[in-house]
Amino acid sequence: MKIFYIRAEPIEAEGPSAAAVVVAHDAHEALVLLRKDLDLSGYRLPPAEMVPAEAAPEEVRRLFGETAVHEIGVYGFRVLAPAAPDRAGIPPAASW
Repeated sequence: MKIFYIRAEPIEAEGPSAAAVVVAHDAHEALVLLRKDLDLSGYRLPPAEMVPAEAAPEEVRRLFGETAVHEIGVYGFRVLAPAAPDRAGIPPAASW
């Protein structure tokens, strides 16, 4: 099982970026779950960033609860605030 951190950029330049955390078996499955579970009509797909991390069942349970160990899915979604002026050029980060 893998945990994917996904960051999507808005279609319109003025809009905020968004981030999601998806538990899936592979990248293709993560994208399918993302499109199925969330309305991403205002965001570019494929996402700007998709970072996989291998995860043991114990780690998935600790981070997302018992259900996540047995069920793939989207376990977090955040609209990201724009970067502060002193961090221009650095992509925004989500705080989970």
